[in-house]
Amino acid sequence: MPLVNQTSFTSKIVDEESALLVHQFLHHMREPYKEVFTLRVFGELPFEQIAALFGKTPNWARVTFYRAKKEIIEYMEGIENGKNQL
Repeated sequence: MPLVNQTSFTSKIVDEESALLVHQFLHHMREPYKEVFTLRVFGELPFEQIAALFGKTPNWARVTFYRAKKEIIEYMEGIENGKNQL
C-alpha cells in the first residue's frame, strides 16, 4: 500500500475514533448543551433557529453552544492525556 493511502487510512481511523468518542460523550452530556450542540453541528441549524426552538435569544444559543464545545474539547484533551474515560 503506498504511503499516501496508509496515511489517509490512518487519519480516517483516527477521525472515526474521535467521532465515536464525541458521540459517546454527547450521550452523557447535560441538557441543554447536548441538544444545542447536536442541532448546531449535526442539524446545521443557525443560532436563530436553535434559539427559537428553546424560546431563548440567539446569544443564549451561541453561549450554550460555546460551553458545550468547551466541555467536549476538555474531554477530548483528557482522553489524549489518559485522564478521561466514560
